[in-house]
Amino acid sequence: MTSTPKNSSQPRLKVVPPTVPEQPQTQDKPVQTPVEQTPQPSTFPTQWITWGVVLLGLGGIGMIPVNHSISGSTMITSTVGERQSVTMPEAGTLTLYVRSNQTVKPGDLLATVSSSSLENQKAATEQKISEAKTAVNGAEQKLIIAQTRLEVSQTLEGIAVEQRNRKQEEVNQAKLSSGVARIRAIQQEQAGIESEIKGIENEIQGLENEKAGLENERVGIEKSIERLKQQLEIAELALEKREGLVLDGIMGAASQDLINWQIKVSELTNQIEQQENSLETHQQKIAQKQNQILKTEQLINQRQQQIGAKTEGVNEIIEGLEKQLEEAVSLVEQKTVERISTQREVEAVLTEIADKKYLLSQQEGELKRLEGQEGKLRIESTVLGTVTTPDLDLSNNRTLEAGKEVLSIVNLSRLTGLVEIQQEEIDLIHQNLPVIFKPRQATVHQYQAKIEDIQPVIQSDPSGQNSVLQIRITIDNDDQQLQPGLEGVAHIKTPSLRVYQKVSREFLKLFPWWKL
Repeated sequence: MTSTPKNSSQPRLKVVPPTVPEQPQTQDKPVQTPVEQTPQPSTFPTQWITWGVVLLGLGGIGMIPVNHSISGSTMITSTVGERQSVTMPEAGTLTLYVRSNQTVKPGDLLATVSSSSLENQKAATEQKISEAKTAVNGAEQKLIIAQTRLEVSQTLEGIAVEQRNRKQEEVNQAKLSSGVARIRAIQQEQAGIESEIKGIENEIQGLENEKAGLENERVGIEKSIERLKQQLEIAELALEKREGLVLDGIMGAASQDLINWQIKVSELTNQIEQQENSLETHQQKIAQKQNQILKTEQLINQRQQQIGAKTEGVNEIIEGLEKQLEEAVSLVEQKTVERISTQREVEAVLTEIADKKYLLSQQEGELKRLEGQEGKLRIESTVLGTVTTPDLDLSNNRTLEAGKEVLSIVNLSRLTGLVEIQQEEIDLIHQNLPVIFKPRQATVHQYQAKIEDIQPVIQSDPSGQNSVLQIRITIDNDDQQLQPGLEGVAHIKTPSLRVYQKVSREFLKLFPWWKL
């Protein structure tokens, strides 16, 4: 019984399979959909974990430090304090003592300049100094004579005052006394006359000294005239030579050299005339002093005759004393006037000396200035470096204008580079960062450098689109292959950046948020 149903069921299974496979297939599809829906709740945390792992991986990569450097176009120039630019200090002929590419050190002679204008100015100033010194010496001689005259006039004034006072006493005594007192008065008068004679003799000595001084001045003037005549003869020969050149057509009639010599001849002629007039004046003064000496000697004779004269009668004595008193008073007034006159003469001579010394100091100052200017015509090197001016020999022995540049010296071992860096990189740059400079040449050679200065001024690049900052670097150019004016790229090695920092910097360079 049990086997029968088993057998009956088996044939059904054999019959159904053709149809059953289709039904299960149609049924499997709806069954599979719930199967796919039921796993979703179980895979949802797994996806978040996956994304978390990815994000953590990216974050880890972003935290990886990478090397970073900042590059900027660089222009090479010479270094401040390591260069020298030589210009013409004066217009003149240049003589060079160096050649292009020659190495020089401080103190080496580079060039000299020959300036005829400066030489003429110096010669004229030296001539003026010589004339000023002669004038000062002459004024000092006049001062000595004037001071001597002042001393003599002061002495004579003192003697005259003493004589006046004594005469006054004699008159008073003569009026009050008699006999012996009168005789004593006469004797005292004689002694006074003798003293007066001594004073007059002193005055004669003073006049003799003045005369001797005038004689010395006359001799000096004669020597000056002789010297000026010699200079005039030389100047006339030079002028005659140049006038001959004018006649021959070699020199123009308006030549400055010809005009200068014409002026020189005219000045010397005028100076000779002035000196001859001064000589004539001194000769007249000498004659006047001689006449004064003769008159003073006659006065001595008169005083000596007075000593021998006998005074008769008291009234005659008193009258004579009063007359002498009047003369003594008059003499005091005369000597006072002479003393004041000589004192003013001394003051005038002192003023004259001060003026002439002032003029002399001005000329000496001008000579020092010209000598200093002449010293500048000898041009020496102030730095250690190389002469970089090309074709320097073309300027040798040529006449150049003042201020024209002659040559340049640069220390090629240390050059300066001007690096342009974008403003966005400024926060990474400081002076202790290493720098490598690569020239824009077909070479793999690179040069070590260091940051010297970071300019505080922000500028625009040639396109006007970006803001740049200029950095000054010092390049070690030991092989001296680099030259001012060359271009290249400087690489400034900054501290390492995280990957995310570098990516964000590059992103902000492409899309600057402050421009949005």
